[in-house]
Amino acid sequence: MNAPEPTFLNREARAALPLRRQLLLYLDPFALFMDASRGTATVRSRALSYNRAMRWMLVPYLRRWILIAGTLFLGIAPAEALAGHASLVIVPAAVAVGFCIAATVALIIAAAYLLLGISRGT
Repeated sequence: MNAPEPTFLNREARAALPLRRQLLLYLDPFALFMDASRGTATVRSRALSYNRAMRWMLVPYLRRWILIAGTLFLGIAPAEALAGHASLVIVPAAVAVGFCIAATVALIIAAAYLLLGISRGT
């Protein structure tokens, strides 16, 4: 997204969105951030300033993705137990892949949070 829509910060505005868009906003930690890699130097500077000011939004996303990763991790052993037959081996593998994806997303969110907290003296 090039520029966030500030109305999405409002709970009532998000509730009026279609379910698919609500799910995307619930899971995508960077949907409400601005693209600080394009535009003039002034536009990039404003976007970076906005992103730094809004980095607090990453904390609930980090908690959310850690919870998702933890739930999937805890689900690997029961999925293996239920997959006693060779034809169901894909279920625990899918749960393990889901855990890896969720853990990776959580690490990216943590890195973005830390990097947005660094202020460069210019």
